Amino acid sequence: MAQESKNITQQFTIGKLFIYVLPTIFAILLASLYTIVDGIFVSNVGGTTAFASINQVSPIFMIIAAIGFMIGTGGSALIGKILGEGDEKRANGLFSFFTYALIIIGIICSVLLWVFLETFLNALGVTQSMMPFCIAYSHIMIPALTLFMLQFYFQSFLATAKKPRLGLLCTILAGITNTIGDAVLVGVLAKGDPIKAVEGAAIATVGGLLIGGIVPLIYFFSKNSSLLRLGKPENDMNAFAKACGNGSSEFFTNISGSIINVVYNSLFLYMIGDMGVAAYGTVGYVNSIFTAIASGFVLGVSPLFSYNYGAGNTVELKNLYKKSMTLVVMISIAATVVIEIFSHPLASAFAHGDAKLMQITVDGLTIFTLSFLFKGIPTFGSGLFTAFNNGLISGIISIVRTLVFNMATIIIVPVIFFHVFGSSYEAAFYGVWYSVVFSEMLAVLMTLFYLWKYRKQYQYA
Repeated sequence: MAQESKNITQQFTIGKLFIYVLPTIFAILLASLYTIVDGIFVSNVGGTTAFASINQVSPIFMIIAAIGFMIGTGGSALIGKILGEGDEKRANGLFSFFTYALIIIGIICSVLLWVFLETFLNALGVTQSMMPFCIAYSHIMIPALTLFMLQFYFQSFLATAKKPRLGLLCTILAGITNTIGDAVLVGVLAKGDPIKAVEGAAIATVGGLLIGGIVPLIYFFSKNSSLLRLGKPENDMNAFAKACGNGSSEFFTNISGSIINVVYNSLFLYMIGDMGVAAYGTVGYVNSIFTAIASGFVLGVSPLFSYNYGAGNTVELKNLYKKSMTLVVMISIAATVVIEIFSHPLASAFAHGDAKLMQITVDGLTIFTLSFLFKGIPTFGSGLFTAFNNGLISGIISIVRTLVFNMATIIIVPVIFFHVFGSSYEAAFYGVWYSVVFSEMLAVLMTLFYLWKYRKQYQYA
């Protein structure tokens, strides 16, 4: 326990901080990558409609999984602060209560989604050609939703428990399981049958979730060397509500992101058809890579802010803030450059030899990737206020960024492009891609304002 405390209270250089958060970054990144593997196999074996169907139905599962992310980020910030104050008994009691509550919520969500599946699919605008694929995929995924939620939940708490390497190990094993499952069930056994390809991808994903959700559960139930352990719960609904409120920004970020994905899918479905949804799906996968890196950094560094805030260590808070902002900018620039360079290989992995789909995807990816220059700071800013247990400001940044700015720019920017750049269908099409870039630019300005406004209250600058 003393070593764990030493790790969290050390003074971090940029190098030490990056190494400290690296396991969490890799864990979240790999979780996104093995989802991408599903898309590669399905698009190449099942075809464009099967691939588009998975992308069309995925927002439902991401919204529900976001509940786990909400309780995990909000709860870990609260418990991290309590650990910093030295009350380990209460921290473990609340951790146990939050975990058991999440499992119950997951089971309820699975039952409701199973009963009302077709209603939800119709609300998403799923076409008749996509419906069989969406249903086949969903009927396998729905029973595993609790595991999906637990995987997101435990990534936050493994960082708080100072066991990010365990989170990374679980994600690696889950990724290997998922990839092997895709190779066998989709690549070999599907034999070109689109329905079997979709079902195989779902089974492979569930296999990965069994590891990502259950292994940490077993670890925390067992006697371990971490700061946290599951046992007798402290039934505190006020603390649970506070955790949910504090983590609501992450929840609404995922919900808003899923809503925006539905809007984009609907636009491209109207403008191009299934091919448009497939192209946006590829861009969405690449976006998930950067989002995973940024989110992984925030999840890794947030417990440090929570702990030092609880301990009243303002010197280290200032040091962490300065180093974190530097790393966020560096990561954003590096990710943008790398993905711009590799846009063609990334697009070709999903285009399955279709030249038109390839061109649409490359065009969209080249434009969309520019938004990565701006995404890092709002992600960090929102996570920072969650770490300080200020769910209100964190929520404002997340909701305004992901929903208000996105919805406004997706309406306004294409219209501007249409009238300024030739009044053509093509101009409006490019305007849709550029809308994300302008949305993130606005989000940076908003985030910098709040970071400046609250710098003295939390004494991080």
